[in-house]
Amino acid sequence: MEKSNAVSELASVIGRHRVHPFPARMAPAIALGRLRNGNSMRVLDPMSGSGTTLVVARLLGHKAIGFDTDPLAVMIAKAWCQGIDEEELKERAKAVLASAQRLNSKMTSARAYPMGADEETKAFVRFWFDETNRRQLACLSRSIALVRDDTERSLLWCVLSRMIITKGGGVSLAMDVSHSRPHREFTRAPFKAFSQFPNVLKAVLRAAPFKNQRRQLKSVTVKQADARAIPLKDRTVDIVITSPPYLNAIDYMRGHKLSLVWLGNKVKALRDIRSSNIGTELSNDSRKDEPYIGKILSRMTALDSLKNKHKGMLARYVRDMDRVVSEIHRVLVPGGKVTFVVGDSTLKGVFIRNSSAIRALAVHHGFSLSSQSTHEIPDGRRYLPPPTARDAGTQFQTRMREEVILTFSKN
Repeated sequence: MEKSNAVSELASVIGRHRVHPFPARMAPAIALGRLRNGNSMRVLDPMSGSGTTLVVARLLGHKAIGFDTDPLAVMIAKAWCQGIDEEELKERAKAVLASAQRLNSKMTSARAYPMGADEETKAFVRFWFDETNRRQLACLSRSIALVRDDTERSLLWCVLSRMIITKGGGVSLAMDVSHSRPHREFTRAPFKAFSQFPNVLKAVLRAAPFKNQRRQLKSVTVKQADARAIPLKDRTVDIVITSPPYLNAIDYMRGHKLSLVWLGNKVKALRDIRSSNIGTELSNDSRKDEPYIGKILSRMTALDSLKNKHKGMLARYVRDMDRVVSEIHRVLVPGGKVTFVVGDSTLKGVFIRNSSAIRALAVHHGFSLSSQSTHEIPDGRRYLPPPTARDAGTQFQTRMREEVILTFSKN
């Protein structure tokens, strides 16, 4: 009973607090309901985002494996899954801040950029950050990079990033960064990085579910990798729980760039990741589709309502998800289960049934549907609002407020 209560309390912490903002997070209850019973399992989320599935899996004693193409998602998931020694981290953060403040006395405007930044990245930083925070963030990033302990370093990167990725004002000149809709709102940032660092550290510690536990990530693996080519051997996973991106819905990289440049990423490299992601708005793939792809496309929407460019985007999305579903089938053990949490979306005002595509692709690749249900998306998690009454009916608005939960078994 005590263990059950502890699990419930930690699950509540996961739901209430987060180590870092992230668009469209999966509801922890979805993973909790599918992992709570049974023996220890190998749990995979190949599009793990900020790591909800991984945190719940570790919480319940399973072996968790997560992949994502977004380097910020990988950083957040690692930090969220870490076992933390609170007092040690507080002392390390205090030392990092002191080191950064000493560096700041010698930091010039000409050097106040991320380490290794090229000219394009420097121009990006000048646009989004005032000179004071450029200097302070440059000093903090250099000090964090020198931290030897991997666990402490990843958590301190999370603190630095969380000062930037905010809904309201942070240490950048932007608003709405956490919704991936940044727009420059200020001439001077509302907050200074040095003054925010201790406050944000407290928020990260408050959200950490594994405080004062074993530090090593022996039960969790989180890496940057593509769900279209999962780096695992055949039949090595017992269960998959994942939430695929949905077409044209959230451009994660648009907001994440503001943080990722300070972690050593160049703008061009991030642009390359964005252009190759599932659900990207770019469409330059001229491959001839298999006949079943065309049938799935026709189930998703009225294709005649879309321009050729948008039909191409839709086709690319289905091709990409076709590869993802095939890879999931490959790595699952016979009889293994996969749960997809899918959001339907719109493309230029046309409703797109992403869930229909996932269901059809799963059946095509040898899965049997076990269950289908819907989950209401709380207003605080939607990030992109549904169409208003001015351009859509009540039924249309309702569908945009729901996620479809599809569970399949491998035949």
